Amino acid sequence: MPSPSRTSTAITAATALAALTAALLTSAAAAPANARERAAAPEGKIVVFVTEGAQVSWAGTELEEYPASADCRSLPPGAHVISNHSDARLLFFTDPYCAFPVPPPFNFISPGHGAHVAPTGSFRIG
Repeated sequence: MPSPSRTSTAITAATALAALTAALLTSAAAAPANARERAAAPEGKIVVFVTEGAQVSWAGTELEEYPASADCRSLPPGAHVISNHSDARLLFFTDPYCAFPVPPPFNFISPGHGAHVAPTGSFRIG
């Protein structure tokens, strides 16, 4: 039969190893959630100019404004020009569901820039 001091040391070492393993597993699982919480949501807005033929008004063409978001947004009918007034890059897609990205180098617009667009596409921040 082992002496009490050896048994006590083995139990203490096993307990410490189990506690260390649990702490490592917990911190590894929590790290992505904490990183997501620290990542700030994009700020600003996306502005879309719709061609004059789509909206007739003596005051000019009304601009479509969208909040900066990672959610997919279809471009409105008659969309002609888009402007990125957010703090993140704007990604473009050829379809209205953000499934097929526009090929480079036309696949994104940096903050503070704009581009001509086709009304059949979509966009999101990312």
